[in-house]
Amino acid sequence: MNPTVIKNIVRTATPAVVGAVVTYVTKLSAHISPATQAVVFPIATTAYYSAIRLLEQKYPKLGWLLGALPQKPATK
Repeated sequence: MNPTVIKNIVRTATPAVVGAVVTYVTKLSAHISPATQAVVFPIATTAYYSAIRLLEQKYPKLGWLLGALPQKPATK
């Protein structure tokens, strides 16, 4: 599989995992209903991804927060 494809999958899955963790923690601490959980998950996922992408534009090294480890430049 192409390394770019793998990187894109990881960068998509990482915010989903963060959203799931936020939803779970919210469920435990605030005892929210399943209907509320269904709202919290996409909001948390989208907010995390959007915030990190905005920060990454100014600070490229923050890309690791989306699960993508820095790559060494290819040598010729």
